[in-house]
Amino acid sequence: MIRRLAVSFFVIFGVFAAGIVVFEQSRVRRYKTEALAERLDAYAEQVMAGAPSDIFPPRLRITLVGRDGTVLSDNQLDVATMENHLARPEIVRAVEKGKGMDIRTSSSDSRPYLYYARDDGGSVIVRVALPYDVEVRSFLKPDNAFLYFVVGLFLVGLAFIFYVGRHFGRAQQRLHHLEIRDRNRTLKRELTGNIAHELRTPVTSIRGFLEIVLNNDLDTPRAKEYLQRAYYQTLGLSELISDMSLLTRLDEKRDGFPMADVDVESLLARVRKETSERLRERKISFVVELPEGLTVRGNESLLYSVFRNLTDNVIAHAGPGVEIRVRAVRQDDGAVRFTFADTGAGIPDNHLERIFERFYRVDEGRTRDAGGSGLGLSIVKNAIALHGGTIAARNRTPHGLEFVFDIE
Repeated sequence: MIRRLAVSFFVIFGVFAAGIVVFEQSRVRRYKTEALAERLDAYAEQVMAGAPSDIFPPRLRITLVGRDGTVLSDNQLDVATMENHLARPEIVRAVEKGKGMDIRTSSSDSRPYLYYARDDGGSVIVRVALPYDVEVRSFLKPDNAFLYFVVGLFLVGLAFIFYVGRHFGRAQQRLHHLEIRDRNRTLKRELTGNIAHELRTPVTSIRGFLEIVLNNDLDTPRAKEYLQRAYYQTLGLSELISDMSLLTRLDEKRDGFPMADVDVESLLARVRKETSERLRERKISFVVELPEGLTVRGNESLLYSVFRNLTDNVIAHAGPGVEIRVRAVRQDDGAVRFTFADTGAGIPDNHLERIFERFYRVDEGRTRDAGGSGLGLSIVKNAIALHGGTIAARNRTPHGLEFVFDIE
């Protein structure tokens, strides 16, 4: 494939470069020819004006031709031996257009000349000529610098193609690994799109509150109220940024979380203590049923995030006066199976499979009003996966929601 690409590049760029070189050299040659013609035209004009012959270059041949084509004088040849010049190309063009030029070998002395003729409508046509020798050819020859530049660019392009080809094989070997990472990249793209959506509301609120304070002469209590509202919105933003950072670490640095023996009872006691005020406000009881001295091998910070996010989810959405009950059972294979259940309203069955998606909302309006980053259950799922387990959600009978997951 790379060889075909190199050949295609060679052909296409070669034709393109050749066309540019031909066009450029033709243009330069035409420009130099026109410059030389202007010089010869100036000589012819001076001849017509009767300028003395000693002011002209020694190499310049000056011929005066009558309107019938008879050669009247020539400063280098005997006119008696010269033919009628009425049919000479430069004379024909001069009669038709006033000026004419031609490059050919003279029939009078068999030397090549660059001829230039001028006819101002008088009785005499003036023709000047320079020997078409090395000096004139060198002047008209295009500069090769542009040609060298194009060839150099062509070679650099070929070298680049071969360089890419040499590394293409290695890229193919890494293709499998890249495909494995496609899922994570897709999640990141989706996350980026969702971030803008999630940031819009709090940022707009903060801006609105601050504009009210800045643009109005408010008394201290009212100003404090608006600043307090802005502050609460910044807390939500901080939570969102923290959760996004944690999910990124879970996706990309799965080996960056140290493992140790974690006391589950102490961990849950910490969760209950840190949410106690909110639990009390919502009249939610928190019941733990664990085997005595239960420990699991894991990352304490991530396991705390699992139980804290599940607890926050109940506080935000299950309703007041419900019960949270956490149970754990050691399995035959050594893993610990946890159930985290509440007696709240539950969620529609058709949403159960999607509640672990990032920013997925069962009830858009209610979820945003209740706070949270929208990433809590995604963090739970990814943290449990890092510990080698899986999690599932199901509605309880007669009501409530239950999460079941394993920690190896």
